Amino acid sequence: MILLHSANSYNAYGRRVVMKQFLAVAALDETAVKQNEMLKNSHIYTEGFTVLRHEHMEFSVLVDGELYNQRSLHEELQKAGFPKPAGLEETVLYAYLLWGEKAMLHMEGAYSFLIQAKDSLFCAKDPLGLRPIYYLLADDCIWISSRIQTLLDAAKRKAVLDRSGILELFAFGPSISEDCTLYKDVSALPMGYLLRVSNTELKVKQYYTLHALPHTDTLEETLEKVHKLMSASIHAQADGAQASFLSGGLDSSLITSIAANANPSWRTYSLDYEGNKENFKGNMYQVSMDTAFIQDMCAYCHCSHTPLMITQQELCDLLEDAMAARETPGMADVDSSLLWLCQQVAEHEQVILSGECSDEIFGGYPWFYRDELKDLDTFPWLRSTKERISLLHPDLRELPFEDYIAKRYAQSIENIEFLDTDTEEDRRARIHTVLCLHWFMQTLVTRQVCMGDAASLNIRAPFANVKLLEYVYNIPWNMKFLQQEEKGILRKAFEQELPESVAHRKKNPFPKTHNPQYAELISKRLRERYDDPKSPLHQLFDDAMLRKLIDSKGESFQLPWYGQLMSGPQLLAYLYQIDRWIITKNITIEK
Repeated sequence: MILLHSANSYNAYGRRVVMKQFLAVAALDETAVKQNEMLKNSHIYTEGFTVLRHEHMEFSVLVDGELYNQRSLHEELQKAGFPKPAGLEETVLYAYLLWGEKAMLHMEGAYSFLIQAKDSLFCAKDPLGLRPIYYLLADDCIWISSRIQTLLDAAKRKAVLDRSGILELFAFGPSISEDCTLYKDVSALPMGYLLRVSNTELKVKQYYTLHALPHTDTLEETLEKVHKLMSASIHAQADGAQASFLSGGLDSSLITSIAANANPSWRTYSLDYEGNKENFKGNMYQVSMDTAFIQDMCAYCHCSHTPLMITQQELCDLLEDAMAARETPGMADVDSSLLWLCQQVAEHEQVILSGECSDEIFGGYPWFYRDELKDLDTFPWLRSTKERISLLHPDLRELPFEDYIAKRYAQSIENIEFLDTDTEEDRRARIHTVLCLHWFMQTLVTRQVCMGDAASLNIRAPFANVKLLEYVYNIPWNMKFLQQEEKGILRKAFEQELPESVAHRKKNPFPKTHNPQYAELISKRLRERYDDPKSPLHQLFDDAMLRKLIDSKGESFQLPWYGQLMSGPQLLAYLYQIDRWIITKNITIEK
C-alpha cells in the first residue's frame, strides 16, 4: 500500500531547485490502508512519478540526481536484451531489473532512487551516499523523502528535539550519525544501504562496504593508475559542465587543469572574504591565502576566472538561509559562504565541479599524519567534548555524551577489514578513511548538496568515485604519504599538469573569514537572541557560560568546536543557527 508523490520546488529566486522533493508512503500494517487518509484504501497510489512499463508490468520510478556512465550502462543493458533507455528513469529501472540489489554497484553517479511495483517499494542511493534519503515510521507506515520537513508535514508530526537528538547535536554537531537525524523518529538511510518494503515488511540492509585487498602495483604503476582513474572521473563529470571552483589548492587545481585542457573555454570561480587580505593570520591549518595560487593556476591554464568576494554582512545575513537549506544547524558561516558562492555562480552556470571528497580518500586531513591527532581512539575532529559539555545547561550535562561518542566510534570501526601485511600506519589509515567517509565526508556532502540545491546549482565532485576510492584505499600509507607530504601520491601523479607552487602547496581547508568585523556582527546578533527570554538558548546552555562566550566574541572557547575551522566566531554562528532552527521550525525540546 504505497503512495508516491513528487513535485518541483522553487527557491526564493524563482529558479527550480536541483533536488527533487519527493514523498513515498508505504503501509507496514494492513490496518493502515483504511486508517491513513493519504492511502485512500488503495493498495497502490502514485502521483508525479514517472510511470514505466516493461514486459506487461507497471512501475513508478523516481530518480533524484544523475548518472555519469549512462552510455556504458546502455550498452550493457542492450546486450542483456533491454530496449535502449529513453531517459534516466528507464536506465535506472532496467539496471534494477537486471542486477537487482547490486544495481547501485554498476551505476556511477550521485543519486537516490525509488522504484515501486505492485505492493513493493525499493529505495537506495549511490554507494558513497551523495544524495540524502530520510524516512519516518509513524501510524503503521513508513514515510520517505529527500526533505525532513516534507515527512513531518505529510505525517502530520510535530518537530521534536528529544534527548537522543540533544546527544547528537552536542556530541557530534554539526556532523550527525549517518543513520539518524536531529528530529525525533526521523531516520536517514546511511551510505551503502538500501531500503525495501514488500507486503508490508520493511528491510534496511547494507549493500556496499570497503574491502581490504593486497596492493601489488609498483610506485610507477600506482601513479599511472591514480592518474588514469582520477582523469576518467573528471572527464565523465565534466560532461555538460563548463566550470569549476578554484581555490589554488591541489584538488580544485588538478580538476581545473584536466578539464581546461580538454575544454579551452573552461571557466573558474573563487571565493574570498571582505577584509581577509588585511586580517589573515596563518596557522597550522590555514597556512596561506589563496589569491597567489589562483593567479598561478589561471596563468597556467589560461581559463576565464571570476573572483567573488562576500561581505561580512552577507556572510552573517545568510546564516539562517543556510540552516534552512540544510534543515539543521550546520557549519555556520562555512555553509553560508558556500550558499552565497553558489548563488553568484548559478547566475552563469548550471553545473560546476568541486574538489570535495579528496581529503577523505587520499588522507589529506591532519589526523591522518600529525602525531598529536593520528593515534586518538576517538573522532579526531572532535577534540573539545569536555568544553562542549561545560557550555550546556546543568539539566543536560548529565547526559552520557562521552559514552555515546565512544559507542558510536566503536560501531564505526568494528567491521573494518585489515590485512596481515598491514603496517601500523596502514591500519591507522584504514581507520581514518572509514571514519572520514561515514562521518566527516557525509557532513561536507550534505553541505554541498543542500547549499547547491538551494541556489539551483548542481555541484559535482569527481573525487567521489567508487573505483578511485577502492583503489586508493588499498595503497600502502608510505605510498600515499609519498615524500612525507599529505596526499603525496596524488601530488606526484599530477605534478606535470600543475604549476610547481600549486602541486606542492600545503593543504588549506575551505576558506573562512578572518575579519574581526564578522565577530562583531555575529556576537551582536547572538546577544539579541540571548536577551530574548523566550530564546531556546536558555533551555540548552548555561547562562553564565553563554554570556561569557558572547562577551568575548567567541574567544572564551579556545579549541575548535568541530574540525579545523569552527572556532570563536564560527561557534557563535552555530549557536545562532541552533536558536533560529528551533524557532523557525517550531521545534519542541524534550529534555
